[in-house]
Amino acid sequence: MLTATLKPFDTTRTGQFNVGDVVTLKAGGPRMTVTYAGPVAGSAADRLVCQWFDEHGELRQDIFDRENVRCEPRSIPAGSVQLHKFIRVMLPTR
Repeated sequence: MLTATLKPFDTTRTGQFNVGDVVTLKAGGPRMTVTYAGPVAGSAADRLVCQWFDEHGELRQDIFDRENVRCEPRSIPAGSVQLHKFIRVMLPTR
C-alpha cells in the first residue's frame, strides 16, 4: 500500500510558482491567485500576474516579481475569517 504525507501549511517553497497558487506579498497584503507565471511584455525575467478581490469586492490584477511574493496555504484558517461582514447581510434590519 502506498501512502503520502501532505503538508498543507508548508510555505517554504520559493521560486516555483504555478497558475492557481495562492500567494501574498512578503511586505503584506491580501491573498492573491496566480493567473500567469512567465515572461511579461517582452521581459526576460519571469513575473507573476495575480488577481484578488479588494475590500470593496472589486476584482484587481497586477504583475509582481517572483522574489516579492510567498506561497500561502490554499485553505484559510478558521480564525482568520471575518464573519461580522457576512452576519450584517443576513440579519434583518430593524
